[in-house]
Amino acid sequence: MWPFDQPPNCATFTTRHVMTHHRPITRVVHDAADHGWQFLSDEGASMEDALLVCLNDIVAYDHTVLEIADLPPGWIATRDRVGSPWTRATQYANAAQIMVDWSKIGSISEFYEVVFRQCESPDWHGRNLNAIADSWIAGGINAVGPPYVFIFSSLKRTAPDLLQFRDAVLGIAQESIDVNGGLLETLD
Repeated sequence: MWPFDQPPNCATFTTRHVMTHHRPITRVVHDAADHGWQFLSDEGASMEDALLVCLNDIVAYDHTVLEIADLPPGWIATRDRVGSPWTRATQYANAAQIMVDWSKIGSISEFYEVVFRQCESPDWHGRNLNAIADSWIAGGINAVGPPYVFIFSSLKRTAPDLLQFRDAVLGIAQESIDVNGGLLETLD
C-alpha cells in the first residue's frame, strides 16, 4: 500500500542538486497549505535549481524517504545524511514571527517601529520598502529570520493613506516566503 497522502504521480518539488548531482535528501517539507511535498539537499533550493518530479521518482531515487511518509502537513523532517534518523518538527517552529495589526498602524514610521522591534533590526536599518525587501528576502541583516511567519491582522481596517504601502509590504512578505519558506496568515 502506498504510504504517502498524495498519489505516486503527484508533482513534488526537488532540485537539480538531488536529481542531477545525486546529493542526499536531508530535508523534507510537507506543506501545510496544499499538502505538497519538497525533497531537498543541504545545498538548499533556488528557483534556478528547482525541479518538479513525481513523488514516485523521489521514492525510487531514495527509498528511505518512506520512513517519513506519515509526516503531517505543516511539518519538516531533517537528517544529517542517508541512514541517519529523521528529526521531525513543525514546519516553522523556529521561524521569527512578525505580527502587524494594521488597524493600529497610523503611519509608515509606526509600521517600521513595530516590525523592526520584532525582527531585531539594527539601528542603521533603512526605513523604506527596498530595505525591508533586502532584510526579509535576502536576509543577513536582522538578528532573526528569514524565514518568517507573517501574521497580518485587520487588513480591512488599514488607514486609507496606508493601503498602497500595506499591499507593497504584503508583496514583499510573499516574496520572502517564495524564496525562504515561511508562512503568511491574514486575519480580519
